[in-house]
Amino acid sequence: MTALDLPFQHRILLIEDDNVSLFAASEMLSRLTTMIDMARDVAEAIEQLNTVSYNLVIADINLPDGTGIDIIRSAYSAAESKNKTTPFVALTAHQDKNKHQAILESGFMEVATKPLSLARAYLFLERCSSLQKDKPVPAALPVIDLELGMKRMGAKNDEKAVIAIGMLVESLEEDILELKRLQASNNIIAVREILHKIKGGLEYSGVPRLQKQVDLLYSELNTNTDLSALQPLFDAIYEQTMLLTTAYQQLVADRRPN
Repeated sequence: MTALDLPFQHRILLIEDDNVSLFAASEMLSRLTTMIDMARDVAEAIEQLNTVSYNLVIADINLPDGTGIDIIRSAYSAAESKNKTTPFVALTAHQDKNKHQAILESGFMEVATKPLSLARAYLFLERCSSLQKDKPVPAALPVIDLELGMKRMGAKNDEKAVIAIGMLVESLEEDILELKRLQASNNIIAVREILHKIKGGLEYSGVPRLQKQVDLLYSELNTNTDLSALQPLFDAIYEQTMLLTTAYQQLVADRRPN
């Protein structure tokens, strides 16, 4: 898998003192974004924040030599910091609302109760993208990739690739309505079945961005049976389907003879 196969192209600093939790969270985040740096305590985190500019920092609140709040204060106030406006997400085992509020008041964008889920991580990355629109990041996957479509169709020109995308767009109209209905009824088995059907059509088309989103949700359903927790991943599929439809319509219009 290359960097451009991922939903995001952000650099994250993950701060966690427990080795197992650090490994598990970094493995999960590697399915979403391109680069994850790690730190195990306050001192190490501050050193990295003074050296590297990040798109997002995810910090455990309780650390051996201090707290995540110590880290965000240093990042936002230290003269040498390269992350004076970088969004921070706090990880905590506590579910106390008053403690969460205190963390938010210290400057954190969000508070997440451990363990961090793939859906929550996706939501945080999506939000930090909107907060940092002025920061350049590598190009994302294209909505339509005719070269990829030609390769998958074994075609010598892109006409068949365009036809395949048109057929896909037509079938998605019904499939996405069915996916929404099944999601609302919390029918996990049927949701997996309709996603499997959608995946089959995507394998023959040059639509890498939607394909990546569908693969991500399909994979997550292997371990997560709470559909409500996966809402951001469902929303991403619905959004990418609309973008694909618009892009296909524009592609067809551009190819019409004048």
